[in-house]
Amino acid sequence: MKTPTGCKERSQMNKTIFKSLVIVVTLFVAAFTHSYNMFNYPYYENDEGTYMSQSWSLLNQGKLAPYTYWYDHAPAGWVLIAGWVKLTGGIFTFGHSINSGRTLMFIIHLATCLLLFYITQKLSGKLFPGVIAVLVFSLSPLAIYFQRRVLLDNIMVFWILLSLALLLQRALKLRYVLLSALTFSLAILTKENAIFFLPAFLYAIYAQSLKENRNFALGQWLAVSGLIVSTYFLFAFLQGELLPTGIFNNQPHVSLFSTLQFQFTRGSRLPFWNPQSDFYVNLQEWLRKDAFTIVAGAVSTIVSFLLSVKVRQLRIPLLLALLFWIFLLRGKVIIDFYVIPAIPLLSLNLGILLGYLSNHLSSKMRLYFQGFSFLVLLIGVYLANTTVSFNTYFSNETGIQIMAINWVKQNLSPESYLITDNYAYTELHDPGFINTKVFKNADWFWKLDYDPEIIEQKYQGEWQKINYLVMSHEMIKQISLGSQNSLKKAFDNATEIIFWKNKYGSLFDLRKLVSKNGDWAAIFKINTQEQIILHQSWVFFKKNFIKNYGQVIDPNNNDATTSEGQAYTMLRAVWEDDQATFDGVWQWTKDHLQYRLDDKLLSWLWVKGEKDYQLGDSASATDADEDIALALLIAYKKWGEEKYLSQAKEIINDIWKKEVVSINGHYLLVAGTDNKKRNGYLVNPSYFSPASYQIFARIDASHPWNQLADDSYWALNKITSQGNNKIFLPQNWVVINENWQISSASPYIEKNSDFYGFDSFRITWRLALDVVWFNNPKAKNYLKKVSPFFTNQWLNKGNFASLYDLSGQEQSDYQNLSTATGALATLSITNPEMAKDIFQKLYKETFDFNEGFWKDKNDYYDQSWGWFASAIYSHNLPNLWQ
Repeated sequence: MKTPTGCKERSQMNKTIFKSLVIVVTLFVAAFTHSYNMFNYPYYENDEGTYMSQSWSLLNQGKLAPYTYWYDHAPAGWVLIAGWVKLTGGIFTFGHSINSGRTLMFIIHLATCLLLFYITQKLSGKLFPGVIAVLVFSLSPLAIYFQRRVLLDNIMVFWILLSLALLLQRALKLRYVLLSALTFSLAILTKENAIFFLPAFLYAIYAQSLKENRNFALGQWLAVSGLIVSTYFLFAFLQGELLPTGIFNNQPHVSLFSTLQFQFTRGSRLPFWNPQSDFYVNLQEWLRKDAFTIVAGAVSTIVSFLLSVKVRQLRIPLLLALLFWIFLLRGKVIIDFYVIPAIPLLSLNLGILLGYLSNHLSSKMRLYFQGFSFLVLLIGVYLANTTVSFNTYFSNETGIQIMAINWVKQNLSPESYLITDNYAYTELHDPGFINTKVFKNADWFWKLDYDPEIIEQKYQGEWQKINYLVMSHEMIKQISLGSQNSLKKAFDNATEIIFWKNKYGSLFDLRKLVSKNGDWAAIFKINTQEQIILHQSWVFFKKNFIKNYGQVIDPNNNDATTSEGQAYTMLRAVWEDDQATFDGVWQWTKDHLQYRLDDKLLSWLWVKGEKDYQLGDSASATDADEDIALALLIAYKKWGEEKYLSQAKEIINDIWKKEVVSINGHYLLVAGTDNKKRNGYLVNPSYFSPASYQIFARIDASHPWNQLADDSYWALNKITSQGNNKIFLPQNWVVINENWQISSASPYIEKNSDFYGFDSFRITWRLALDVVWFNNPKAKNYLKKVSPFFTNQWLNKGNFASLYDLSGQEQSDYQNLSTATGALATLSITNPEMAKDIFQKLYKETFDFNEGFWKDKNDYYDQSWGWFASAIYSHNLPNLWQ
């Protein structure tokens, strides 16, 4: 016969076995949900790479960081990671370096689950609250998303809960107080925002201590934790980096106090309810990933607040949660993973609250209540997971990132200058991953703009020295936020060479700086410096010379607008594949310059009057008409819109009717609709554009455009063989009569009409285009004829005057980038080696790569022709019509 004592012991044993079994099962669920697929999801995040690279640096370089350590965080977190790496045999034991850190996060997660069990047991005396807390903490897709990642917040949470657990002793002894102080200080030295929990710990010590020991316990706890945290400041002091530059030390240096000031003041001052605030934006993302945990946790916090006046066991979890809500709502910078500490605290509140409510029910109702609670929890978790399509367990986002690293290590030279997300840093700098290649010039993108050691010393401020970009979601995000100016310039001047994406990948449009998730990777190659010059100068030109409604202005000429300027800009826009700018400039041109009643040609001048702009001259300028027609034809081929073709045809037809004349069996392009003068036709030889006429011929069979192309060479040779012309280059303007007699245009053109200069230099550029597009022998022969003059000028003078008379004598003591285009265009065809030297010294060395302009930033003509010269030299003017 069993004694009552034996039954009681057996009953207690059964309860212990049941409790242990429940804990084991719950921990198994926690272990499974965290670990299953953890190396594949979520994608490797930038901060994970940061902490792993810092751990690698500690072990391999003896430094706290591979770059200048600037006290952005205290180092206890990655010191722990480094110890783990050493213990497990190396940083690549689990594959990618971040996998090693994620394995440690898994262990920390299980330890945190045990602490949640312990704390809820101590506060409530029941098993049910701990099961609820651990399951919410472990099943939430939001929690899993961040808890798998190698983030300091996960380590900090472990130390905070361990510190709290040490205080929840029935008889709080000094050793527990001291250990709690130690672990709390480790939490702060892992992530500084742990300091926000200080009031909760002071209350916990007060509540758990005997009355006669409270002051002593509080004093000891504060003294020990303060002493340990102060070692961080001591370290900075010994390094000479405690105080800002200018206080006792005028040499520029990083500073702990400066960094703390930056960290506590960064971010906007917008209130948390403002839709533009960091908190509001991230709250939407947290709710999208897991509305159940956020809403249930928030409701439990509110209810606990109302009940805590009378219910003591709710106070410590409530106070911890409230303090962290205050941290999140404080109106400063909030990053998405800042939610990490909130999840276990919300889980703890929810578990304790449900346990308290459960205890006030009858035994039968308690079972129903607990069953209902588990059912709601499972449904909530299921619904939360369906919003992310169970990516947590089935998606492989990191494999793509590893493929990108493998490609770099297998295909690129170790000497390449790479800018990358930090997830790839360790793999590219350590010979132990994939192969022995070490990319010493692979740098974290953030350092490109914010670390003088990189941007000033390694790159000398010249981002264009970069060879490749290993692009990621975070890099696109930061560019879109405007925080990475150098990276943006590099990206804008790079060409995609390989791209990887998830089969069911998220939304992204890299060129529009749109990326919703990190499940992709891409390698971009930085364009040649010539291509960078073209793009950067185009960006600068748009910003400084084009008004937002499409008017191109000349700041050095009272902001006047010419049809020529509109034409040049349309040509550049179509070659830059910038349809929006093209359409804006063309629309303004049509609205303001294409209003003539009897043709579709463009009035050439629009000037600023006393009150507003007005028409300056209604006559046309033939070069603008033909260049706009060409731009429209190329736009039609490039973007496929019929309107461009029909508009071009109208202009081309009227060019022939109004700006082409026939003289003794030869066709001649005249200067514009106001071309007929007393002694002949006013002609600007630089308007001759044979390459354009060959394209016009293909869409306008009613006029002999090919004949005009041939006759333009005949006319050019006739003009340049007149009188004492020793350089075979045309003067800026001439007059040609009905007998093909050529005379000076000085009666009609006031300035420099008889010199080779600001107008006539353009002819060699136009003929070089005919060589590039159609390999025209007539163009080649003419350029060979004028080549010796330019060659001698460069060899003897090392530059080109802006004006020459026809004997080759300089008529100016200054040089212009625009007029040098004539020489560069010629020699790019006839003497490429000399053209290379000219381009290097006159165009490349005088170009500001960061701002995007040459010399005088207000010189619209030089900024335009600098682009055309660079494009013809670098073979970046393809015949897009073909």
